[in-house]
Amino acid sequence: MKLTQVDIQNIDSWLKNRGFKYIDVRYELLDHLVSEYEQIENYPDLESFLKERLTWCKKVEKQKQKTINFGMSKALFKKFFSLFTNIKSLFILLLTVFILFVVESIVVDKIFRIVLMTLYFLIVGYHLYLMIFSGFGSRLKKEALSVVYLLNIFSLPWLPLYFMSLLKDQLKQQIFYIPYLTFAILMGISAILVFHEKRKILLKEFDLLKEQYA
Repeated sequence: MKLTQVDIQNIDSWLKNRGFKYIDVRYELLDHLVSEYEQIENYPDLESFLKERLTWCKKVEKQKQKTINFGMSKALFKKFFSLFTNIKSLFILLLTVFILFVVESIVVDKIFRIVLMTLYFLIVGYHLYLMIFSGFGSRLKKEALSVVYLLNIFSLPWLPLYFMSLLKDQLKQQIFYIPYLTFAILMGISAILVFHEKRKILLKEFDLLKEQYA
């Protein structure tokens, strides 16, 4: 039995009414439910079929949340380590480190530390800008679960900011603050790169989903 477009829209409405508000979760469930129903030999009533699948749908939603969260964290660390393996990125990184050492030998140590911390704070500020003015549009922000988790990419690069108050004495020492702030800055840059890459993919996927089930 081939479900009509009206049937598919009814299933989508049923999912919405049961609290599945996110499009990327809802359409994944929708695709599975439609395929499963169409393969059943003795077709049950559609409403009864959906009621039997409600528990399964909630389980899938939780699994989807965990998968997306893990995927975002994995992408962040992958991007971070790629800065050391990609030839172009590694060249830029080494050049930057060389410039920092040259500047550090000229500038007063305290001023140099302030410059590094200012650079890190600027990156964090840009993170905040992306979170507030990310360009997804209000509808996509409300309906795409991936967007919610995408913004969480910035939580890891902000951890060094939290520990600064606890490590204020160590941050006065050159041997500590240079690697510490360098790590924080690189994590912050990695988060920005991942954000833009994932954002581009999500926007394409969102358009495809709308075209498929509109």
